[in-house]
Amino acid sequence: MNPYTYDDTPTDEEMLDWLGGLHGGEIITNALGQPITMPSDYHWRNDLIWVDQQLKALANAKPVLDHQRLIKPDAFGSEAVVLAPDPLLETLTTLFTVLVTMFHKTDIGQHYRPSPYATRFLLAFGDCAYLHEAGFYQPPVLSREIAEQMVLDLNLRLDAWYQSQQQPDFTAECYRNRRNSRKNHTSLCELMEALFECYSRLMVVRIDLGYSEFDSPYIDYETARYHRKQLCHAFNTHPLFDHLLGYAWKLEWQPKKGFHYHFIFFFDGHQCREDITQARLIGEMWTNAMTGGQGRYWNCNLDAQQSYCDNAMGCIDYHDFEKKRGLYWLAKYLTKIDEYAAMLVYGRTFQTSRKPVLPQGPRMGRPRQSAMAWPDGKVGI
Repeated sequence: MNPYTYDDTPTDEEMLDWLGGLHGGEIITNALGQPITMPSDYHWRNDLIWVDQQLKALANAKPVLDHQRLIKPDAFGSEAVVLAPDPLLETLTTLFTVLVTMFHKTDIGQHYRPSPYATRFLLAFGDCAYLHEAGFYQPPVLSREIAEQMVLDLNLRLDAWYQSQQQPDFTAECYRNRRNSRKNHTSLCELMEALFECYSRLMVVRIDLGYSEFDSPYIDYETARYHRKQLCHAFNTHPLFDHLLGYAWKLEWQPKKGFHYHFIFFFDGHQCREDITQARLIGEMWTNAMTGGQGRYWNCNLDAQQSYCDNAMGCIDYHDFEKKRGLYWLAKYLTKIDEYAAMLVYGRTFQTSRKPVLPQGPRMGRPRQSAMAWPDGKVGI
């Protein structure tokens, strides 16, 4: 008898329908106690992040399967055996089921970028017969000989996955986000330096733009991107941004907050003074005009002096090196590594405006000091 043949198990199509039902039918209630259904994308995004966390934990611990403890008789006195419940085996089965469903059996994965750990897990386990049977149907009943071969095969695949993490290409992929973070930090610092070369006083406004707790699960990347592009279009058309000199934004994702943006704006400090009001007006524009009431904002300039040790909001003069130092620390925070967004978004997750053209010829007015050291050891002009 073929141990992988069952008469009473669902087809692949039926199993995928069932999985889709799991990720499209969770019923929760809103603030009014009314039942609502969470969208499937919300669950798949959370699953992909959970998978990556589990894979990293496995990679650090490097556990293996113990065949003597795993192989148990199917019934008392029976020669047929099964693989007994085991935390590692259950984890492998769940990881396999989620990743294969997303990237092999459906087109769900076209919207996401698997982490280097997940990519190599699929290479090692993607064609594993036992995990396919256990994950999509039910754990098979085996002969002892086949069971021992299965456990050996699983351990060999585990070892191959561990070994793949020692390869140079894996290391390069893992450091891609770190390289991007450094590149983004450099771009933002260069923008700020160029602005201070052209303007002796900047008004810095920082604001976080996201969505309500109720709406955030329903906001996908394309929707968030559309809202952000609408806001950026207003930079050239709305009088609120008449004195805008430069800006930068970063897209992030968190399980509870969903997609959201961190924005930093640089206005002409000689033309604008009310930084808290400016942040509030931008936030209200996002909430009402851009997102149709779905949006929410956080005014970082409000009580900034009490909220931040190195306050870098409000007006900053060129010679205010202490406050400028805080601004460069803020640049580090805004460009920190975000692995979640890298997995969930194929498009751009960070952008700065163009640098202004530096003035030519001799500068009028008070002489400026030549250089100062910023927190990362970089010399700012």
